[in-house]
Amino acid sequence: MDCGCRCINCKSTRLKTDAVGEPEEDGYYDMHHTCAECNTHFDHLEGTTFERCSMCGFRRPQ
Repeated sequence: MDCGCRCINCKSTRLKTDAVGEPEEDGYYDMHHTCAECNTHFDHLEGTTFERCSMCGFRRPQ
């Protein structure tokens, strides 16, 4: 998925995207991004950041 988002922490466009949930009839699906620059993991729409995410398995390295 290429959505044109930027990291909410460092503003990088280098994001890894993970689908969370099932695609809707129109093809849209909720997604989370992880920044390749600063490793911030966040919800695409809500902007919530996560240290751990049970939906896509993200876990910030120690």
